[in-house]
Amino acid sequence: MRLDNPLLVRWEFASEERLNKRNAIFRALVQGESAEDAAVAAVEGVRPTRLLDVGCGPGELTERFANGLGADVHAIDISPRMVELTRNRGLDAQVADAESIPFGDGEFDCVFAGWVLYHAPNLERAVDECARVLQPRGHLVATTLAEDNLAEVWELFDDEGERRAPISFNRVNGTELLERRFARVERRDIDSTLVFPDIESIRTFIASTIDRAHLAPSLPRVQVPFHATARHTVFVAEKSG
Repeated sequence: MRLDNPLLVRWEFASEERLNKRNAIFRALVQGESAEDAAVAAVEGVRPTRLLDVGCGPGELTERFANGLGADVHAIDISPRMVELTRNRGLDAQVADAESIPFGDGEFDCVFAGWVLYHAPNLERAVDECARVLQPRGHLVATTLAEDNLAEVWELFDDEGERRAPISFNRVNGTELLERRFARVERRDIDSTLVFPDIESIRTFIASTIDRAHLAPSLPRVQVPFHATARHTVFVAEKSG
């Protein structure tokens, strides 16, 4: 089951329950650097004045940008429900596809694409669109996962851990993909630890995942607390002048 399957993406993000549960568990159990905080810091580091959040989800990070940057912040998401939730925060958001961004050329000095590019059926088109709406010397901050993210969890299921479809935009190939459209690309790896206190917390987390929820009932007994390594990457790409 590929994460860039349009039907899967529309079904998964038609409501917020599973996404909220994943995020809540991650934030509660993570030890070490937060990938979300690293992403926000990367955006702050390029000092944007006009920012577009592509694939904004429920708008949590969009709100952090709006409150902390002093910038003109806009957002898009393919899910009407996610756009509704973002608007409920008092933010500007509209339903739109990352492969067809409804803004003109060079309208932004920063685009943020947080854990979203691997959902695009046409990844190169989505990257092209992010670059198109950026000004010269503007920045794309894009976050993603490593293919072996939380490997310790999936290794509990024998060969099931090897059956996941590849992530189209990941830690390893992200630099090469972005260098096709950007003059400079910096990769920042964020590795931290999830500490699951009991079996039920592991099962609940698995049940909230997009493509492996079916594994939750077959979780074997493991020694707790159980540690798994979260592997995220933040790319900061600068458009040519």
